[in-house]
Amino acid sequence: MMTSISVWLSTWNVIKAAGFASYLLLFVSVFLGAFSYGNWIPPRTRVVLLAIHQMSGWIGFLFGLLHGLVLTIDTYKPFSLMDVFVPFTSKYDTVFTGLGTLALYLFLIILVTSDWMKQFGRKAWRSVHYLAFPAYFMALVHGIALGYDTHRPWVLVFYTGTVTLFFCVIGIRVVLSMRKASGVKPKPEPRS
Repeated sequence: MMTSISVWLSTWNVIKAAGFASYLLLFVSVFLGAFSYGNWIPPRTRVVLLAIHQMSGWIGFLFGLLHGLVLTIDTYKPFSLMDVFVPFTSKYDTVFTGLGTLALYLFLIILVTSDWMKQFGRKAWRSVHYLAFPAYFMALVHGIALGYDTHRPWVLVFYTGTVTLFFCVIGIRVVLSMRKASGVKPKPEPRS
């Protein structure tokens, strides 16, 4: 029993689990952020979605930080703190590792400016907040390129599903923005 627990809690499994959890939570945060900012979402629903959006962003960031930190104590392929925290310095898949580090920093910047929106101003906050899209793609590419389990069918479905949902919500946002710019109001939902 103890052996199976130690295998599940090995640094390698913690690294993988933290990476998946980080990606999934950051996806949820970006998805809900893109989905919930609009007058077409009822106010009560918007409050709940925004709370989940913010919480999943912070927890996803913390899992990403855990993912990187545990790499520094892994005995199979240890990373130095510099490898983890300075983009494009790792000797292991420099570009894809660097993208993961950059994504982590971009999400941190987004989270900090969101928490201090009043100090930064709404216009600056909005500009910085759009960095969530490239940060999401950096995390996606990092996970696909370096993920040990990327070849597994369930992982392919996981990544394909999240990317598909992401593009759907972006498509909806673009259509709604175009309608708003042209003066066409979206049809209200029927009341029950």
